[in-house]
Amino acid sequence: MSEWDAFPAVKQSEWDAFPAVDAAPKETWAMDKFKSVLSGLGSGVTGLAGLPGLAQDAVTAGMDWVAPPNQKQLQARAAAPDLLPSPATTKAAAEKVTGKFYKPQSTLGEYLHTGAEFIPGSLLAPGGVVGNAIRYGALPGFASEAAGQATKGSEYEGLARVAGGLAGAGATSLTVRPRTSSQSIRNQLPDDITAAHVDEAERLMQDAAQRGITLQWPEALSQVAGRPVLSDVMRHLEAAPQTSGRMNALYADRPQQVDYASRAAMDRIAPPSQAPSSIGREVGTAAEETLQGVRQTINDVAEPHYTRARGDWVDPATMGRVRATPEWQAARDAVRNDTQLNRNIRLLPENSVGFLNAVKKYLDTAAANAGSPLNAQRSVERSAGLGADAAAVRRAGVNASPSYETALHLETYGRGQILQPLLDGPLGKLAANDPTTKNAIKAMFPSNPIPNSAQEISTAMNALVRRNPNASRDLVRAHAEATFNEATQALQTGANQAGGAKFAAQLVGNSQQRANLEAAVRALPNGDHTWRGFNRYLEILEATGTRQNPGSKTAYNQEFLKNAGASGLVGEGLKGAANPLSRFTQGFVDKYERYKLGKNLHELADVLTNPAAANRLRAIASLPLNSPRAQEIAWRLSMLTRSGASSEAP
Repeated sequence: MSEWDAFPAVKQSEWDAFPAVDAAPKETWAMDKFKSVLSGLGSGVTGLAGLPGLAQDAVTAGMDWVAPPNQKQLQARAAAPDLLPSPATTKAAAEKVTGKFYKPQSTLGEYLHTGAEFIPGSLLAPGGVVGNAIRYGALPGFASEAAGQATKGSEYEGLARVAGGLAGAGATSLTVRPRTSSQSIRNQLPDDITAAHVDEAERLMQDAAQRGITLQWPEALSQVAGRPVLSDVMRHLEAAPQTSGRMNALYADRPQQVDYASRAAMDRIAPPSQAPSSIGREVGTAAEETLQGVRQTINDVAEPHYTRARGDWVDPATMGRVRATPEWQAARDAVRNDTQLNRNIRLLPENSVGFLNAVKKYLDTAAANAGSPLNAQRSVERSAGLGADAAAVRRAGVNASPSYETALHLETYGRGQILQPLLDGPLGKLAANDPTTKNAIKAMFPSNPIPNSAQEISTAMNALVRRNPNASRDLVRAHAEATFNEATQALQTGANQAGGAKFAAQLVGNSQQRANLEAAVRALPNGDHTWRGFNRYLEILEATGTRQNPGSKTAYNQEFLKNAGASGLVGEGLKGAANPLSRFTQGFVDKYERYKLGKNLHELADVLTNPAAANRLRAIASLPLNSPRAQEIAWRLSMLTRSGASSEAP
């Protein structure tokens, strides 16, 4: 017999007479609200921690919808342990430490609980903590709870809570318009564009402004990056009705700006020539004088050795072999009988090295003339025979005199290694005849230059500068100015907006053209300084070429407009929630989107055409890629935590 047996039995009906007693005492009004907020925050945190299991459940549900499981599979699934944390398991784990989460005891407490439950997920979005907690946490949470209260106990409660949250976020986006201009710029900005690129682009724009050319940010960024940056955005701004007018006004003066800057850049090379047709003749004369000077230098170097060898004699046996050559006698007599050829050797005997050298030269000339294509009686055989006789005379002289061998070596080296490259290069072309200015330009700056020819240009221009510096500068300017005039011809539709970029492409369109022009300019007086300025000017013109053609405005890219004005997941949720409503509501949403789109385009234009927007662009470039998506992700996380909400609705 137990101690409880001493008490009489009490009928159930007698217990029913006693009033019901709550398991927990009623909280004060303020404490209920405070605990509701704390409980909501806890549910939000545990809900975020349980997202992996929630995602797994979503995948499983999708697979079950495609292929419903049988009873055996369901039993096996129920028996299997949960490997990933779910909102339920994370909440249970937390309650082991904190005790059961508080359940609101008033309607206001339920609102505060749900609003607080949304806050942890909203804090994952970039931006201010307080602003995100209100916009993407509390307000959507209150809207969700309002929808849940209105449908409480019905089968639609869960759906209503989700729809209410989306609509609440949509209302938030109406009160605080998203900064989609910055978002659009960041989404279009390549991943590796940094604040350093913005700094370099800013310097390029400043240099352009000093020359009178107004560059836009996409042009400057594309130039420094070496590929298109935001060029598509500018193209759309030029085509969009909202911004086409202001964009056209920005570019209206571009042809005049390019013309002014180009003439000024050319003036730094040389002032305009008063006799441009004489430039070719002047540089041709300078080229010929240069080549003559090289020939004279070679002769001057070899002459002392020839002088020492003049009186050396050839031994009788060797001389006998020389006299036996077929052309010896005729060549000897021709030299003796020619006043000019004999004037310096008339006192020398025929077996002296000095006389042999005169005969050798005569035979060399005769061999060249006999084999010349210009000779109507050209004979390869005769040319070869004369050449063989000249070689026999040469060997005899070399064997008799080391000084003669040295003189011949110096002369051969000088003519082959120094003079001949000059004859083959620009100087030889300039000196070959009396060139016109156009032909002189072609000789120095061919449109398709030989690879690795920059050194030839440098050598030729340095030689011309020493002979005639003014004509050399005039030649470079004439080349640049003639190219500019051709590239910037007006079009049927008016001034050529792309003329500056076309000029740069024709002048230095490939790396060899640029290297040759650099070599020529650097060879001029004060050339290094001149080239730095001229090259910067070319970079500015190249930047203008990154501007894209707007194309047909009737075929305007609707997808870009949609992206530029997109309100993200929040806005889409608003539009989805508004679809079932009246045509009036739909019209309001449509008008709001069009308003926002227009404002975004103007904001885009404000940023991309304002030279003072460098700080904002630097800030945009430092944002993580697709940062607006972070808000959408955070919003999804917030919504997923609803699975752990206090509501019993599914």
